Amino acid sequence: MAQDILMARQPIYDQHLNVVAYELLYRSKDSLQNNLISDGNSATSQVLLNNYTSIYQSGKLTKLPAFINLTKEMVKSDHIPELSREHIVLEILEGMKVDDELISGIQRFVDEGYKVALDDFIYSPEFDPIIRMAHIVKLDILEMTDEELVRHVEILKPFEVTLLAEKIETHAEFERCQALGFKLFQGYFLCRPQLVEGKQLNSSEIVMVELMSVLAKPDVTPASIELVIKKDPQLTFKILRIVNSSFYNLIRKIEGLEEAIVLLGISEIKRWCALIAFSDQTGKPEELTRHTLIRARMCELLAENSPGMSGSTAFMMGVVSGLDALLDIPMEEILDQVFLSDDIEKANLMGDGPYGDLLCCVDSLIQGHWNKLSSHHSEQDLSESYIESLAWVTNITQKMI
Repeated sequence: MAQDILMARQPIYDQHLNVVAYELLYRSKDSLQNNLISDGNSATSQVLLNNYTSIYQSGKLTKLPAFINLTKEMVKSDHIPELSREHIVLEILEGMKVDDELISGIQRFVDEGYKVALDDFIYSPEFDPIIRMAHIVKLDILEMTDEELVRHVEILKPFEVTLLAEKIETHAEFERCQALGFKLFQGYFLCRPQLVEGKQLNSSEIVMVELMSVLAKPDVTPASIELVIKKDPQLTFKILRIVNSSFYNLIRKIEGLEEAIVLLGISEIKRWCALIAFSDQTGKPEELTRHTLIRARMCELLAENSPGMSGSTAFMMGVVSGLDALLDIPMEEILDQVFLSDDIEKANLMGDGPYGDLLCCVDSLIQGHWNKLSSHHSEQDLSESYIESLAWVTNITQKMI
């Protein structure tokens, strides 16, 4: 089944920027519509949901609810798989004509215990019976003027539904919607820097930037990595704890940093350093770290199967692509401080070259922009690398101490 579909997940945040659910974006070979898997196979659907909604968050493994789009035909039928009511929110797509069949179909789902969301909602009085049944109403802020957005918030207040602002592109838009009373938020604004003029890096951020620069060198050595890691005692301590943990099941204790680096290997130490450096940044939501590492791992996996490309270079490219959002500094300024290969620099600044094409393709898959996917990678490879990357990030974050 993984060969026949493309899926991606888009995070849904609360007011504190904690991920509380994922919308599942879906495309079959025969359709560009984002639809629920409707073959009636509950077991298959549940496995897919587990792959796409399980994360390690705030110290524990968590399965989050999934928002799944329904067509009108699915609303009227009984063919959707039997799925956990606790972990599903059914989205009613925009543009459906309100008639008795639609109303009774939605009522059936509500009576069965499902939560219902109205997607890309534009108010009309004919929708009143549906709004009364809905739990969540999603407003696309890109499709509305500020006045229209305010008017919709006022109209929907008496219905006591939870408002979700989608297509948020900037931190300023998030703050505006929060002030209007929205409780849920969707968009890739976290992956963009909140630029602060004249911002100075603190000591731990300086070490992280230096570390990324060293790790990106093709001829990097354990000794050169050790010199940078030693500048941050907490990073040193964490690397030693990781290598001595049950995860590696060593027969003797490792006490020297360079020995630990040699034992782990350059590729493995790159991944651990990236994970630790990102997760140590206070004030940034956990989802930003997950997003960056999923992208980096997916770039690595696809590059390993591409002639003439290096998985290690691709991984570091994916990590560097998240530094601007992590540090709230423009990418141009970061690249002035980090000495990277031409391949990584051109990919992150201009999207040029084979690595730039790879980064654009991976970003398009993650965001569900199916029409922008590269023809250099099969849909099966994209799907499998994405699922493996989701699982890898969930697994490796559990190993953090």
